Amino acid sequence: MRILAVALVIACSLWAARSAAVAADRDWDDITCIRVDAHGANWSGRDLHDQDIEYTDLRNADLHNANLHGAHLRCVDLRHADLRGADLRDAELVGVNLSDARLDGALLDGVQSTGVSAADATLRPLSGDQLRAIVRDCTGCDFARADLRGRNLTGIELKGVNFAYADLRGADLRGGIFKGVNFAGAKLAGAKLENASLIGCNLRGVDLTSVDLTHVRMTGDDLSG
Repeated sequence: MRILAVALVIACSLWAARSAAVAADRDWDDITCIRVDAHGANWSGRDLHDQDIEYTDLRNADLHNANLHGAHLRCVDLRHADLRGADLRDAELVGVNLSDARLDGALLDGVQSTGVSAADATLRPLSGDQLRAIVRDCTGCDFARADLRGRNLTGIELKGVNFAYADLRGADLRGGIFKGVNFAGAKLAGAKLENASLIGCNLRGVDLTSVDLTHVRMTGDDLSG
């Protein structure tokens, strides 16, 4: 019995380590990441506050007006999900895919995001406060090709975020602090960057000719073509 118990502990530890690695990689085509199939589920208005939701396929799911206050979502696929009006205050999102999800009217104050993907997302319907809530404190998150035209992100502090090929034309980034952010190929025409700090950022392929870089602090940035 003792040998069996030790074996079970080792097996569980190996599974947890492998699952964490998969979540970090965010390989959404790897079926080992998803262990619960709730694709297209109708969870609208459901009370899920403080719940742990892990390794779950919730693509195209209906979660509008759901209560996810304080919930812990890890390695959850929410592509094309309906989260309109959902309460995500103080929720923890780790390795979550929100690409093309609808977040209109969602409550996002206090959201903690790590490794979240919103690639190809149209974030323009979000209010300024909603957008700042989901982007703020987002470590290693993916907003590649996201539509952020004209959005107000003044004073935002971001580290290791991917904005590759994102549309940031006319966005207000004044006073922002960007550390190790990938802006490669991003559209920044007309963006406001006064008093912003760009530290170790990737700006390859970015056309800066129409960007006012007055008072912008740039340190160790990659400006190669």
